[in-house]
Amino acid sequence: MENNNSALEEIQAHLAEIEHKHDIRIIFAIESGSRAWGFASPDSDYDVRYIYVKHPEAYFNLGKSEDSFEYYPAPEMDMVGWDLGKYLKLIYKSNSVAFEWANSPIVYRKTDEWEQIADLIEDYFNPKASIYHYYGEGAHIFKANENNSTISYKSYLYILRVILAARYIKRHSKVPPMPFGDLVEDNLPPEQKTSVTEILELKAKIKEKDQEKRYADLDAFISAELPGLKAYAESLTPGEQKDIAPLNKIFFSAVIKDFWGRK
Repeated sequence: MENNNSALEEIQAHLAEIEHKHDIRIIFAIESGSRAWGFASPDSDYDVRYIYVKHPEAYFNLGKSEDSFEYYPAPEMDMVGWDLGKYLKLIYKSNSVAFEWANSPIVYRKTDEWEQIADLIEDYFNPKASIYHYYGEGAHIFKANENNSTISYKSYLYILRVILAARYIKRHSKVPPMPFGDLVEDNLPPEQKTSVTEILELKAKIKEKDQEKRYADLDAFISAELPGLKAYAESLTPGEQKDIAPLNKIFFSAVIKDFWGRK
């Protein structure tokens, strides 16, 4: 892809191709991963994610019904879509990835139907479930790198992102923003900001998987933060399970009444 404009045109063409091939309608499409978080490298992939609805008849099929599609149109692009029913079930469980999709700053498609859904889903956010998710993700990546003398800056930033997202939830009890810069500004102690600024500047120039030097201050910060996040998540009460009826209603509306009913 030569530039952002050509990438955008290619993404839109592929979204239309997916709709035609699978007889679906895409109601929301975004960028996930490094580009959405704000720390892309020159060779970062385009990680396109989308939410779709099938034709109503497909939901009454007694055979196997797909609830996701994966498409890899180019080596530097992957496109993954979830059926709206699957997506809303994950929202009901306070799945952090589902909330991240909803909050991506890079949006390729957004419909009126999606706006109705977006107004509703944050009611299902559960701080305990989300902090557990971010703790687990950060601990897994850090453990895989803790004995190495070098580390990819992508791994560093991924670990820091989830820690800062969890810290944001701890402070504000709401869905954290996607842009890494917002999390840094809100949550990162001043003594680590110099190292993070340097890493961001370097990562913008090097390849995704290049191994680079470690930062003692960041390693110390990560080692201290991860156990605390786990302990904090364990201290939280599960919270009252929200009523699933509003999600059922909006799912029915999006599939039957509003969206396909116009065709």
